Amino acid sequence: MRGYRRAFHSLWIVLLVLMLVPFPAAAEQNPARLLEADVVASIQMPESSAEHSLVIQATSWRSTPHRYMITIVNLTPWTISSLTVLDRYLPEDIEEPEIHSSWFPEPLEPDQAATVVLTFPEGFIPGACHQLEISLADGLGFVLMDCSQPNATTFWNVPLSLPTEEFLAQPLLTAEHPEGPSKLGIHVTRNSDPGIMEFVREAKPAVIVGVGDLGWLAEAKEASPETVTIGRFPEKDQDIFGDPVERARAFVDEYLERYRANPGVDYWLGWNEPVIDELWQMQWYATFEAERVRLMAELGYKSAIGNFSTGTPEAHEFAAFLEAVRAAKEHGGILALHEYSAPTMKHGVGAGIPGHDAKSSAGSLTLRYRYFYDYYLRVHDLIIPLVFTEAGIDGGVLRQGGLGGWRDFDPVPYELIDGAKTHVPYLDQINWYDDELRRDPYVLGFAIFNVGETTGMWASFDVTDMLSEFAALIATKIPR
Repeated sequence: MRGYRRAFHSLWIVLLVLMLVPFPAAAEQNPARLLEADVVASIQMPESSAEHSLVIQATSWRSTPHRYMITIVNLTPWTISSLTVLDRYLPEDIEEPEIHSSWFPEPLEPDQAATVVLTFPEGFIPGACHQLEISLADGLGFVLMDCSQPNATTFWNVPLSLPTEEFLAQPLLTAEHPEGPSKLGIHVTRNSDPGIMEFVREAKPAVIVGVGDLGWLAEAKEASPETVTIGRFPEKDQDIFGDPVERARAFVDEYLERYRANPGVDYWLGWNEPVIDELWQMQWYATFEAERVRLMAELGYKSAIGNFSTGTPEAHEFAAFLEAVRAAKEHGGILALHEYSAPTMKHGVGAGIPGHDAKSSAGSLTLRYRYFYDYYLRVHDLIIPLVFTEAGIDGGVLRQGGLGGWRDFDPVPYELIDGAKTHVPYLDQINWYDDELRRDPYVLGFAIFNVGETTGMWASFDVTDMLSEFAALIATKIPR
């Protein structure tokens, strides 16, 4: 499919070059200006009364291989940034397997068109139909059916519904440039170094995430009242079984006294990096988290939900988590995610995730959250604050043994630029990530993993000796 798109782009480039050649020079080389070609069809289109619509054209072309061309024209005053198209080629015999093809156009500006060519090496299937499932965001879309014969073109004019127009009229979530103060913070396994509180007092970080021993967060809040503090107790039983409501109640009851003993925590986490392998597990976990949010709110506490590991959840799984997001919004909660990449924090930016492909401003690992906010939370009016409770470099995403945190990449993490390794200091990558998050006003901050751990378990991730550099970096941004 991409090969044909490149071919079309190359053809247009050639045509544009020919158009730019001065006419006398072109005439001297080739005076013929008339091209002979078959006129395939010329038709009169009916007028449309729709004020805002999408025009869809589908052409089934008999060739080897069989080709099916789809064009979408944006006849609205708004940019469409989250368009997805699924073509289901359905044989007449329902026992035969259908053929799926996905297309994810780049953002369509007003009066702009996009075209894709789908190829089918098996050739045209007699009696088959193309079912086009076109989505502008989760829950906003339409289905078109095309059962035309080869060498036929079908047009649709699709008026936009009022909810769709209201969605498109909303401002885009991600700003063009970074705005506001730094969103850099730290994940503290243990308050074991005096430099930690020195950093809090000097830098006043956006967020602090603590685990286990959390009493010191009261002092941190006193030194930096605007810092968002998030706490978690290690949880050994994260198996998904039983009644999720009862499990949530048991969870809150187990830690209630420790919640009361730690007034320096703004938001309380539940599980850490839950393992979700099937959709029903996400539905279970969403009910668990929604109930935990409600129970904590009744007790006067706010919750951070999710706390998913890097590269998760998948898009269809996140859609099943909206029950918990809705409860969090109702009770003043926030969403928590982890984002790591390797060998640099930029690796994977511009890549898609299953169900959503190649969004240049998002990624498969870091910046993955933009898929969730643009395609799901925005359309359902569920934008809630977001915190990355862990972030940084983790060699585990490469699935290569022996690679841990940023210190394991010798001599320093690198980017592949034109096939060559270009070394980029970790602090520069953190600065890049900070500026990306500063483009999204709903992001409260990110906690670099890890500070203060003394057992050596997380030595390759440790940034305790970088806290003064973090403070200097924060100082270069707009003051908090």
